Amino acid sequence: MAASLKERLEKEVRTYSADNNLTVQTIDFLYAGPHMRGRHSLILAFTEAGIFTFVFKLSDAEMHFLDGKTVQQIALEKKKLVYRLHIRAVTEEGELEEGKYLVSKRVLGRKWHKETLEKLINKNLPLLTAKK
Repeated sequence: MAASLKERLEKEVRTYSADNNLTVQTIDFLYAGPHMRGRHSLILAFTEAGIFTFVFKLSDAEMHFLDGKTVQQIALEKKKLVYRLHIRAVTEEGELEEGKYLVSKRVLGRKWHKETLEKLINKNLPLLTAKK
């Protein structure tokens, strides 16, 4: 049986974490996107170590990692049909960088999306509670 999308992404996160001596116990996935039409073009993976971003290009996912130590703020703003997610972090050059994403309230067939969204709303993600 072929691995699910979530299983494949979990494997990538765990492999990267092991290769880079990062401790990751919990992985919470969330669909997001830069605009209304592309709300499901990214998957964010929140872990104790930081945030992994998967950008989809054809059949492959390109992964990026944002170290949790650089994250200054994660805020969720409720809009009519979606949420707006703001992530603020400090770059290696010491500059403040901000990412803004739109997040659907529901994604059919992806129970994990709703579970992570609830954790964000309740500020109950390991990244938010981990010691920096």
